[in-house]
Amino acid sequence: MKKIILSLCLLGGGLLLPAQTVIDEIIASVAGQIITQYDLEYALQSYKYQNGIYSMEDEDAMRCQILEQLIFQKLLIDQAKLDSIEITEDQITQRIESSIRMQVAKAGSVKRLEDAYGKTLAEIKKDARQVVRDDYLMNQMQQNLTSSINVTYQDVRDYYQQVPKDSLPVMPTEYELAVITRTPQVSEGEKAALKERLNGYRTRILKGENFSTFARLYSEDPGSAAKGGELGFVNRGELYPEFEQVAFNLQPGEVSPIVETKAGYHIIRMIERRGDQANVAHILLKPKPTIDSLMRCQQYLDSVARLIRQGGWSFDSAARSFSDDPNKINGGKLANPYTGSSSWTQDQLDQTTLYTLKRLKEGECSNAIPYITEEGNQTYRLVLVAKIHPEHPINLTDDYEKIKNAALEAKKQKALVKWATHKARLTHIEINEGYRRCDLSENLGITF
Repeated sequence: MKKIILSLCLLGGGLLLPAQTVIDEIIASVAGQIITQYDLEYALQSYKYQNGIYSMEDEDAMRCQILEQLIFQKLLIDQAKLDSIEITEDQITQRIESSIRMQVAKAGSVKRLEDAYGKTLAEIKKDARQVVRDDYLMNQMQQNLTSSINVTYQDVRDYYQQVPKDSLPVMPTEYELAVITRTPQVSEGEKAALKERLNGYRTRILKGENFSTFARLYSEDPGSAAKGGELGFVNRGELYPEFEQVAFNLQPGEVSPIVETKAGYHIIRMIERRGDQANVAHILLKPKPTIDSLMRCQQYLDSVARLIRQGGWSFDSAARSFSDDPNKINGGKLANPYTGSSSWTQDQLDQTTLYTLKRLKEGECSNAIPYITEEGNQTYRLVLVAKIHPEHPINLTDDYEKIKNAALEAKKQKALVKWATHKARLTHIEINEGYRRCDLSENLGITF
């Protein structure tokens, strides 16, 4: 069974389709759950958006594969209900709000999102509830069916040897990196001036001027400024602790005093509170180091780099002694947030770091290079090329973990196909006459 559709959640896939234009004909029914023509076309368009389809023949075959996947999903949902797997209304709301925030960020504004769906934000949220519920049940059931599956070394070896040699993928060049970071200091005068400016905004807002206008004009949070500073509903634990401590104690309409976080200085306005969820707006101003402070930071790191090159310090020891990066206790090893490993491909690195790496050999340390933190603050860091893994055909020696993960996924897919074939025989399934051309016998055991 090809794994075409990873999620049923319309809000999570990143593809904004226009309002429904396909006639909503029922094309299949699985244990009383219907699959419509629109469901199929939406999934097809999502697949085409991500992978591309170049002929009508390919598109027709893909419709059959997607129908098979949709039936498989309905089987999972039916079994989840039989097994009493549940999701609360609050959990559904949280997932919808989280997805909405991501989609608004991608679309650029709430209005663009509404235009893309052809619905109001309230209608989008309402229509998403059943989709989110089904998505959770499907994924939880799939996890329950495969959680006990493991692979041995021999399984991994067998999986690798079954792949034709000319079909083995080529692994891109990867780097293992370590960093020593030095953050430029901001003067107390700069901090005081920033607070005075932010307090001036707050005073004018308390006298009746519009919070949203100030946020659009002056806030330095690019994600919320255009929306009048509004963050949308967030859960406890999603924001900076100092921010949350103040925000969740505000009354609707109340504006906080200045709050300091890693990102800078904020004033916060409570819009609406729902238990452990809150919709707030904020205005953010970021302290900026002076040119002299930036130069001192750069010079400091360059002197550390010289000590390392002269052999007076190992990079590991220098990281522990001189870095202000949280990873300094691990010798500055730079973890890849995309994979959880210590390896980085070129497309996962910022351009400044990538340009620097191309001029270094394995074991060499860079001079100080500029770097922008997740909070958007400028800093400097040294980068050590701890290890270079050159481009190569995938193999058991260098890429065992990657092959192991692929073998495990294949074993899980095989188990799911076996389960689906058995489940389909016990389930009442009806297929529209127009789709009985699709061969659903191999994975689902459905014949006409």
